[in-house]
Amino acid sequence: MSDMCGICGRKLGLKDDPLSVDCGGDCWGCIGPIEADLGNAESSVKVKEEFDTGVRPGRSETRFKS
Repeated sequence: MSDMCGICGRKLGLKDDPLSVDCGGDCWGCIGPIEADLGNAESSVKVKEEFDTGVRPGRSETRFKS
């Protein structure tokens, strides 16, 4: 298995990057919004929190913002 996200190429499992969590070969940075879009309530809350706290800076997805 690769240590890079299969979607965006982000290095997985970096201690200082919460979006690099390995979600079965893809990073949470990619998987979180996908799960939220598919209706996963927990993922939606977490992604919104990440936007609100700046963990996901520079992203344009307004559907998660309050």
